[in-house]
Amino acid sequence: MPKPAQKTLQEHLFQRIKEVLPPGKSLADVVCEVLHLSPDSAYRRIRGETLLVLDEAQALCREFGISLDALFQLKSNSVVFNRTEIDAKTYDFTSYLKGILHLLQALDKFSDKSILYLTKGIPLFHVLPFRPLLAFRYYFWMRTTFELPEMLQQKFSLSLLPAETEAIGKDILCLYNKIPSLEIWSTESINSTLLQIDFCRDAGLMTKNQALEVTDSLHQMLQHLQAQVECGRKFSPAESPVSKKDNFQFFYNRMGLGNDIILTTHEGSKTLYVNNDALDYLACTDEAYCNKVQQRLQTIVRRSTLISSVGEKQRSQFFSHLFAKLPRRELSHENLAL
Repeated sequence: MPKPAQKTLQEHLFQRIKEVLPPGKSLADVVCEVLHLSPDSAYRRIRGETLLVLDEAQALCREFGISLDALFQLKSNSVVFNRTEIDAKTYDFTSYLKGILHLLQALDKFSDKSILYLTKGIPLFHVLPFRPLLAFRYYFWMRTTFELPEMLQQKFSLSLLPAETEAIGKDILCLYNKIPSLEIWSTESINSTLLQIDFCRDAGLMTKNQALEVTDSLHQMLQHLQAQVECGRKFSPAESPVSKKDNFQFFYNRMGLGNDIILTTHEGSKTLYVNNDALDYLACTDEAYCNKVQQRLQTIVRRSTLISSVGEKQRSQFFSHLFAKLPRRELSHENLAL
């Protein structure tokens, strides 16, 4: 016999909640807390032995920012987004990275999963293994996005990068490299990073040699990205791609791209992440809206050029264009000249 519709919706709701649960929290614990139930009553609802009443479903949806309209497939012009807001007082950069790690851990549990990433800048994932570049990103964000008083008085230094931040970054990269992904870049994707380096150098926040070191790190990042694109596989700089699976599609789009958009798919369900302001992002699980965005992204993909594994000429042209944007090296750095 087919399952009752209510039970299917209930399973869907609890699955959505699992995907957004904070690290260290169990589904049963949060159901007990939000609905003021005993553990036994919470487990009966999670297993579907007891159906949720409307008030309970509403309370859970409100707590986790899930659209009740979308859950019941009601027609509505409203779409619910959850906002992750960076605030140095309540949500610091370490918490931000831990949040990304938790989302990837939840996604990695599914056997069928993928990431589609439309980017106007350099995705954080590609910065993580390159310490000078990561340290600069950290410094710039702490100074401009978080506006930490102590950082406003501080000039750039590699020593400012916390060991914990670097360690979490390695865990994030390990997971991201395992999950099949499709990325869409333009030749403008490195512009903002170059402008930030120029600003800090001209403002006296970093020395000329430090600016060169960070630029060298950016050069190394692009070289490694090119290697991954060439073989269509994601791997860390210390790894060999030989043992890795084909899991990386890379597209070049000639037109300017809008805000960063990430669409994750996991066994039929989708979650949309839209960059809001610097590190802030909005998350949405509304099925109808995610499907519409997916269709638009697929249109962009069709209008882009696949340069991973194939398209050697176009791939060479794309990366040559990016490398040409980097400042030419002084004689003491001839080996990195472009």
